[in-house]
Amino acid sequence: MYVYYSEIFKKHAPPFRHPEAPDRLDYVMKGVVEAGGVVKEPKMREDAWRLIYSAHDRSYVDFVKRLCGAGQAEIDGDTYVSAGTCDAAALAVSAVVEALDKRETALVAARPPGHHAGFAGRALTAPTQGFCVFNTAAIGALYGGEGVAVVDIDVHHGNGTQEMLYERDLLYISTHQHPATLYPGTGYPDEVGSGRGEGFNANIPLPPGTGDDLYIKAIDEVVLPLLRQYDPRAVIVSLGWDAHKDDPLADLALSLKGYLYALSAILSLQKSTIFLLEGGYNREVLQRGTKALVRLVAAGDFHPEETQTDSPPHVARRYEEIMQEVRRNLGRYWRL
Repeated sequence: MYVYYSEIFKKHAPPFRHPEAPDRLDYVMKGVVEAGGVVKEPKMREDAWRLIYSAHDRSYVDFVKRLCGAGQAEIDGDTYVSAGTCDAAALAVSAVVEALDKRETALVAARPPGHHAGFAGRALTAPTQGFCVFNTAAIGALYGGEGVAVVDIDVHHGNGTQEMLYERDLLYISTHQHPATLYPGTGYPDEVGSGRGEGFNANIPLPPGTGDDLYIKAIDEVVLPLLRQYDPRAVIVSLGWDAHKDDPLADLALSLKGYLYALSAILSLQKSTIFLLEGGYNREVLQRGTKALVRLVAAGDFHPEETQTDSPPHVARRYEEIMQEVRRNLGRYWRL
């Protein structure tokens, strides 16, 4: 397994104390080193900006480039741009596309994150861009085209990815904390896509307090059946570690056991799989999770070193209510 990493990814730097800061990558790379991962420096593609422009609104891309040229600015209260942001974002796109072209299974340890960025920045009804600048996962899926799936396991719904793929017959699956309880407030089960994309947008919202037991059920009963029926030729995983019980910004209760179960299920398809870093703000979880992921891919090691978390009865009841909605909406298009 290759790990695409460059110091350029750390040049996206905040003007003030911010949870999405360059040091996140220091902990990710500690995990890579501990697991014996092979680090690969990505090369900037000549067409990186063409790919960004082809996915996002031209005026928005031009706006971000002007902010990069200015050296330091805020897009909104959550999201910043620095002098190094544009190079970091273009190199992240280059890394994902390289891994897709080579049909690799790889981790792209890049910043800035992207899954909240829509066509013109702020997506759908979200109040901010949620730390995201360009949507690397969606750009990769649009570049890869037919047969590419995106699986988003960040705790927050990937509203930008949904917006950009909503009318495309590219499968997008998101597991996330229920939008009634967390930013960005989108990702309900009845958001299933439209036009050519009808049925290809699958939202699996989870109630606060969801533990590994229920998350594993969601993987077995919805995520894996959808992936097997779609039969992707490549999978892009928007990998956010912020659904972990120790993350400070959300309220799901997964351990690394739940994460590794989901990642193992995706890898069981035996397709090219690109893991793309999104959220995750507990630095120790970033380190230990990355270490576990690299070992899982390299040697099939399933050693989360954390005990399974179980959901309280009231959470389990709410989960079943939500899953009835999920099955009712997606069951029109898939066998569940």
